[in-house]
Amino acid sequence: MPKVNKTLLGLAGEYIVASEICRRGFHAQITFGRWKNTDILAVNLANGKTVLVEVKTKQGKEWPNVKGVKGSNRVQVLVDFRDKGLTERPDFYIIDEGFWRKHLEKIKNELKEVIETEDQIIPIYPDGWKGTSLKSKM
Repeated sequence: MPKVNKTLLGLAGEYIVASEICRRGFHAQITFGRWKNTDILAVNLANGKTVLVEVKTKQGKEWPNVKGVKGSNRVQVLVDFRDKGLTERPDFYIIDEGFWRKHLEKIKNELKEVIETEDQIIPIYPDGWKGTSLKSKM
């Protein structure tokens, strides 16, 4: 499959995640805008609980610049279109704060520091790079 423009690939990831959330009986509202930290609001209409979803989509070997999630009402969904044809569904991986903290513990010797914001736990490398790359096998 030919490579898709990065912006369109990101939109495709958001729409397919929203679709999967709806297929499971929850309400999904995509948020729009360039400077946002939540891609989808997922709401359980039975109890009113809302989960903030950030989507990262890839068609290459890894998701670059992942900064993780923080908070019991936040998740990050990684969408993998690598080697998928137009009629194939992508693979999905869900990251919550617990997974992210365990991952950072594994790579802590590579990092200069870790900065916690209200909604992210950001690894900082000695060269100043913020975020880390993730691969499907992780």
